[in-house]
Parts: sequence; C-alpha cells; structure tokens
Amino acid sequence: MSAFAASSPMPTRASSSKSPLRAFAPFEGVGDEVYADAHARLVQWRKDLGSSASFDAQQDVRELSHEKEHLKDLKSDLVGVQSLVGVAVQLQVGGTKLAEVVRSSTEAATTRAQSVARVRDELDRVRDSHSQELQQEERTVSRQMEMADAQHADSLKLLGVYKERLGLEITRVAPQIVRMAFSLMDNSDPSRVFFFTLGLADCEDKASEGYCVRECTPPVPELQKLVEELNADTSSTAALPRFVCLIRRCFIKMAGGKEVA
Repeated sequence: MSAFAASSPMPTRASSSKSPLRAFAPFEGVGDEVYADAHARLVQWRKDLGSSASFDAQQDVRELSHEKEHLKDLKSDLVGVQSLVGVAVQLQVGGTKLAEVVRSSTEAATTRAQSVARVRDELDRVRDSHSQELQQEERTVSRQMEMADAQHADSLKLLGVYKERLGLEITRVAPQIVRMAFSLMDNSDPSRVFFFTLGLADCEDKASEGYCVRECTPPVPELQKLVEELNADTSSTAALPRFVCLIRRCFIKMAGGKEVA
C-alpha cells in the first residue's frame, strides 16, 4: 500500500448498519412488550455498532502503522538511491579524470616515441657517417702503411749503401735509444769504430724533453753545441740527419781522414 493510500479517508463500516427502530413504524395500539423488545434490540445494535467501530478503528490504526513503516522503508531506499547517485557522480568524475590521464599519457608516450625515433635516426646517420669516415681512415692508413713499407724498404737499401760505403751501422740498445757506429774513417785502421748513443732526454728522467747523447767515442768537443742546435730545431725533418752528418764529420776530422762523398 502506497503513502497516497494512507492519506485517503477510511470508510466507516458501522455507518452501513441500520438502526433496528427503522423496522418499526409508529402506530397506535402497540403493546409494552413490543417496545421492550425494540429497546433491547436498540441496545444490542448500539453494542454491535460500538464493537464494529472499535474493530474498524483498530484495523485502520494497524494499516496506518503499516503504511508508516512502508514510508520509512521508502525513505531509507531513497537515501540509498541518493548515495548511489553520489557514488555514480564520483565515478563519472573519476572516469573523466582517468580518461584525461590516459589521454595525457598516450600523448606523452607518442611524443617520447617520436623523440626516440628522431634520436635513432640521428644515431643511424652518425653511425653511417662514422662508418664512412672509418672506411676512409682505413684506406688512408692502408695507403700510409704501403708508403711506410716502401719508405722502409728504401731506407734499408739506403742504409745498406751507407753501411757499405760509409761503414754506418744503427742498432737499438734500449727503448728510444739507438747506437750509431761509423767505420772506414781511419785510413790506418779502417775497422776502427766511432760511435755515439742518441736518445730522448725524458727517457732518462731529464727535466726537459729533447734529444740527448749519453755516450760518444771518441769524445767530440763540439757535441754539446750540436745537441743544443738539434733540440732547438726539432720541428725540421732535416735536423736529425744534419746532426748525424755533423757528428760524422767531427769523427773524420779526429781520425785524420777525409769524408767520403
């Protein structure tokens, strides 16, 4: 039963009961017994009417109480529905925020992917460029090695000529130190050896870098001056050969011989 039914007026069942006096029409000559019986019926009718009215009232009260309970249930359901509506609204708002977060994350991931792609393309380009440069360097080194081998072969031939005509012999006695020996200088003793050891100054814990002569036999008076001139002109590729030639001339002068062209 709805709340609207609870507010409608209740019909009184006792109102349909008719008074027993209506069955007796007034007329003359009616005896006392008849009136006594009518009175008894009237009393009984009033009792029945009161009982019926009381029953109907109790029934209406019970129905009204039931409607109140039903109304409470409806109110409770309404509160629950309102709570569900609030939760639904929050879920909708949360869903909107989540969708925005997902969209932002997707855009950020797309941007990162594009950045990674650009970096990858740049790395590929740099790798290809370096690969080409490396191949070019390898070709250059290969050509330089070929040239160096050719120069080394020419140098060996030249040293062979020097050894045969000038008695020059170059040997390595220590790291960055060589021994240069000359023979065929003393006419009285062609096998006599004149030599000096040439190395770098820093390999002997000297303060300054440059060439140094640790041993010279026989001693050359001009040796210190010649070494200083050599170190003052280290940028020239002809400085070292000129130094060797000057030392040889000093050896020839000391031997009393003459220089062989």
